[in-house]
Amino acid sequence: MWKRWLSLTLILAITLSGVGGRVEARSYDESKVDPGLLRQALADPEADYDVIVRSVPDQKKTKAQRDDRGRRAGDEVQKAGGKPKHVLGIVGGASATLSGKALLDLSNSSAVDYVFADVKFTAQWDPVADAANATSPGLLSINAPQAWTQYNVTGRGIGVAVVDSGVAAHPDLGDRIVAAIDFTQAAPTVSASPLGDPGGHGTHVAGLVAGDGTSSGGAITGVAPGANIIDVRVIDANGSSNTSVVLRGLQWILRNKSTYNVKVVNLSLGAPVTKSYKLDPLATAVEVLTFAGVTILVSAGNSGSAGGTITSPANDPFVISVGAIDDAQTAATLDDTIASFSSRGRTAYDSLTKPDVSAPGRRMVSLRSPGSTLDTQYPERRVDGTDGGPGYFTLSGTSMAAPVVAGTVALMLERNPTLAPNQIKKRLKSGASDVSGFSLQAQGAGRVDVAATVGSIGTDREYGAGRVSDSFAKDMRRFIEGQPLVWKDLGYNGGVDSHNVTWEGITWENITWDNVTWENISWENLTWEGITWENITWEGITWESVDDLNIGALSGTSSWAKLD
Repeated sequence: MWKRWLSLTLILAITLSGVGGRVEARSYDESKVDPGLLRQALADPEADYDVIVRSVPDQKKTKAQRDDRGRRAGDEVQKAGGKPKHVLGIVGGASATLSGKALLDLSNSSAVDYVFADVKFTAQWDPVADAANATSPGLLSINAPQAWTQYNVTGRGIGVAVVDSGVAAHPDLGDRIVAAIDFTQAAPTVSASPLGDPGGHGTHVAGLVAGDGTSSGGAITGVAPGANIIDVRVIDANGSSNTSVVLRGLQWILRNKSTYNVKVVNLSLGAPVTKSYKLDPLATAVEVLTFAGVTILVSAGNSGSAGGTITSPANDPFVISVGAIDDAQTAATLDDTIASFSSRGRTAYDSLTKPDVSAPGRRMVSLRSPGSTLDTQYPERRVDGTDGGPGYFTLSGTSMAAPVVAGTVALMLERNPTLAPNQIKKRLKSGASDVSGFSLQAQGAGRVDVAATVGSIGTDREYGAGRVSDSFAKDMRRFIEGQPLVWKDLGYNGGVDSHNVTWEGITWENITWDNVTWENISWENLTWEGITWENITWEGITWESVDDLNIGALSGTSSWAKLD
């Protein structure tokens, strides 16, 4: 009898030995989970992970029949035992927190298209030790004042969304902060007044775009001193954010771009590239905005002089990625160099040439946010104004180069508001000048020349070929198939692309998108088609009460660390 009990005990012990710890023989679909996330879940299945879950596109044709994909993604998370957080309709999914075991189970759901890691992002700046030597934001070296006087443009009426750490009130921005919303809060609401900038980074960026020099007698200004700023806060006071938070900011811009005339978005942030842009949810979001007519500027990254260091989403081919120039604090260009910290191409995984252009980004003087993290940590970088106000601050990084180009785009759009993002990119690259001694992968097309670019603007239509991300393509297929003839505009080289591919023969491999007529697309239908909750705002949607919303992932562990 005791032998039988011993056998049963041994069998039970062997059976229980697999409980807890690593998952050895569990069913999951590895093709539907981010590889790095999958490795973590297998190594520690009991731990919780912040993720973005994308649901399978509903192929039903009518709007009434299509389900909301974000809500469906959240429902699948709940079924697996996880906690959905926010609808991310711009990528057809939802943010969530779930255990490694639940994540693996979720991958088997036929309703789930992919599970992404909710990657952490950081602002891309580099405070320099000799900040006191800084005297100007480099406008003379890129001929910005010449563009103002010769073409009478200041960016008047153009909305530039600064997706960053917030924008503080400042005399140099006056009443041109026309809207502000804070996605680091549990229940963000739009304010017509500035909401502040606890980090200090976003205010500096906004000043490089649109500061008008009020506090300096006109000596320190941005490139587009007449442009409006839309403050979309996604970065916490320590310089950190998550993909899902950035996505929430971008989808808010998509829904509100007409209200605030948002024509330009500046993203001075980035994360290491761990996969092709075709599999990156943030790439999907910036492409949706691009094809909706919004020009996206992204800092290239501060990872140094080695190739393959461009960060996400600067690695997406449809955005305008900006590298940083050290202009040696002179108006002359012969002493210009590409800053040592500025990231280089080709891009990892996709081998694309990046950055697209370069602009001054070292020792840049712009607006100060008093009491912010940066202001407190680096008081020696303060620069006094002439009016006793908050004054200015000095920072370096591709974070500073991107808004210089964002301001340039605002000037271009004031001169010709009909310009499409592809036209803008082509004009910027065509007008750029070479930074002597540096490769294409270091400088892109070269130093932006504001006057030459603005002066070159015509009314011709220009499109550049490129492959959209897989996620974007999946969404667009059913819209192409079901759209009226406005989609089949034959006014450009006979149809959808320049290679005479007929609509009947389109696949995502042979379409180059260079002549699609994007302006007439109903973009709200693309990502918001199934929602009928008229009494609730998207920013407040959770599967529990707003008061119980878990935003722990927003606190971050990054800091405003020096790079040189």
